[in-house]
Amino acid sequence: MSYQRILLEKANYITTLTLNRPERYNAMDVTFLHEFKQCMDELSSDDETRAIIITGAGRSFCPGLDVAAVAEASADPVGSGMGLATLSQPFALPQVVPNCLRACQKPTIAAINGAVAGLGLALICLCDYRIASEQATFAPAFINLGMAAELGLTYILPRLIPLSAALEFLSTGERREAAWAERFGLVREVVPPEGLMEAAQTLASKLVKMPPLALQTLKQLIYEGQETDFDIQLRMEGHASRILTQTEDFKEGVLSFMEKRPPVFKGR
Repeated sequence: MSYQRILLEKANYITTLTLNRPERYNAMDVTFLHEFKQCMDELSSDDETRAIIITGAGRSFCPGLDVAAVAEASADPVGSGMGLATLSQPFALPQVVPNCLRACQKPTIAAINGAVAGLGLALICLCDYRIASEQATFAPAFINLGMAAELGLTYILPRLIPLSAALEFLSTGERREAAWAERFGLVREVVPPEGLMEAAQTLASKLVKMPPLALQTLKQLIYEGQETDFDIQLRMEGHASRILTQTEDFKEGVLSFMEKRPPVFKGR
């Protein structure tokens, strides 16, 4: 399927999703939100996709919500395809971004090529891995508009970086450089701009070689483990292990280990 705001490129089980609205620095509008959810839902169940790289076209990753465009869509719900019941004001957004990213069964990698702010910051925080260009910048933006935060940012950011750093960052609204994001663990590495996609591809290439069902289960266990206690987590892991040991990939993993060869996992 073709999209207005998104470009897709698939190769070797890696799908690169490019936010494609460079004339507006890839700001989110209603069309983007609709397409992003549909695209992520499709990729989550796509057998030809085992890892997803998300990046931005042009010099920006995503500055957040295009307030003017969303306000215009609110005034014309028929033309926008989204009624006032779900979009009654510019910031009353449907929770499509956090829901579809958290529910995605495939690992997601944010390749942050430029500025992120507001809802764009929430988007990268909801990805499983983050790699930044030296040109990337990070700004919460919400507090400067008289708001707190949106799309789960107050939930996920303090789980990615120290609580005090998250509180100061969100409270001051100040823009931070890529080196700050790396120092506090918001991104796994910072690379020169020309090496960003290579770094993302390198990580994705490692992930696609892993057994897809086990990787999917691991992701689910880790996120659910943030909300449960140790005994429940042990039981969840045991249940997952009983299921995974019945898969062809488990048999292939054991056989390849005994035969001293690289495994070939098929997601079955």
